[in-house]
Amino acid sequence: MMQSYLAGTAVTVDIPLLDDSGNPVQPATVNYRVVDQTDTEIIPSTPVPGYTVGQTSVSITVPAGSNAIQTFSTTDNNVADIDQSTFGSRTIQLTCVDALGNTFMLSASYVLRPVDVLVMGLNSFQSYAQAQLTRRFIANCPGWDAADEDARTAAMIEARDHLVRLNYYLLNTNVNFGQDSLNYIPEGQYVSQYAATNSLFMFNGMLGLLTPQQFSQLPNRFIIALQKAQVAEADYILQPDPIEQRRQEGLVVESIGQTKQMFRGAKPLQLPACRKAMSYLSYFLTNTKMIGRA
Repeated sequence: MMQSYLAGTAVTVDIPLLDDSGNPVQPATVNYRVVDQTDTEIIPSTPVPGYTVGQTSVSITVPAGSNAIQTFSTTDNNVADIDQSTFGSRTIQLTCVDALGNTFMLSASYVLRPVDVLVMGLNSFQSYAQAQLTRRFIANCPGWDAADEDARTAAMIEARDHLVRLNYYLLNTNVNFGQDSLNYIPEGQYVSQYAATNSLFMFNGMLGLLTPQQFSQLPNRFIIALQKAQVAEADYILQPDPIEQRRQEGLVVESIGQTKQMFRGAKPLQLPACRKAMSYLSYFLTNTKMIGRA
């Protein structure tokens, strides 16, 4: 896994001068350039400062200004590309030329990350600090406890993607009920690319379409339930329950030596999230579908 650094800070990378077989090389000249994840040139080809023949490695410092990444607005509800756009990468490409004029390439890459990867209501239901606090109120999270921050963060983003696929009760109308109802939308009407044919926006249970401002207006106990479910689902992503996983794959009988376990013959219903996460949200979920005429 590539090393990650805080965006907007200077990064120094030491690159060994080794060929593809791991043998030392002694180029006569070494130039470097820096590109981002889209192969856009950030720093044009430049001689490595102070390089002399015989060095076993070169040290390249990419300045802070060349490590800036795209920012995003919390007023935007289109989160399809947010996870990618909030991160970036840089690749340092070395062009080495030996005494005979032969050219070979070396490279090293690293990831750039924002200060706050998880943004409440945008790509998560809570910040990383809040997730650590939420964990204290959930028993038995071995996957979460064993993981580092990067793994937990990735699992939290994936968990949010799982949970927004569920159909939430009464979150399917633009009628402005009171704040204690999941129907509550401060604007009363929301205009977006998902507008219905009658020009009125219909959420249809799609939690992922809310902006952070709208998300913050949801009932507090619903948000708390979402936060617990997200951590529980992240824990399951990091370390799935082996029995639940085998049942989802359709296992009916498992025999190990003289020990036999039998499960119900019917394969369990495939759901976007694990049973533990679903249990926190059971009060707010509906499996009914609306049928109507256009």
